[in-house]
Amino acid sequence: MMMEKFALRSRVLLAGAAMSALLLAGAPALAVTPADTLVEGFAIDDIISMDPGEAFELSTAEVTGNTYDLLVRLDLSDTSKVKSDLA
Repeated sequence: MMMEKFALRSRVLLAGAAMSALLLAGAPALAVTPADTLVEGFAIDDIISMDPGEAFELSTAEVTGNTYDLLVRLDLSDTSKVKSDLA
């Protein structure tokens, strides 16, 4: 009899702990974005390769342009001039 009560209490305690864990795992994050912050979301599921020589998708060109440095760049004030970047 005593052992059955102990087993029942253990099961109830374990079930309560499992329910608590499930409820807390599904809780959303409570972070708030400041009002003066711009949040942008992009679909980057079209990326095939991170090779800059094969960046034909818009997402790949965006990522590689912000990740890799070039040997030379165009001068932004006069695009007919080429200036060195890594070279």
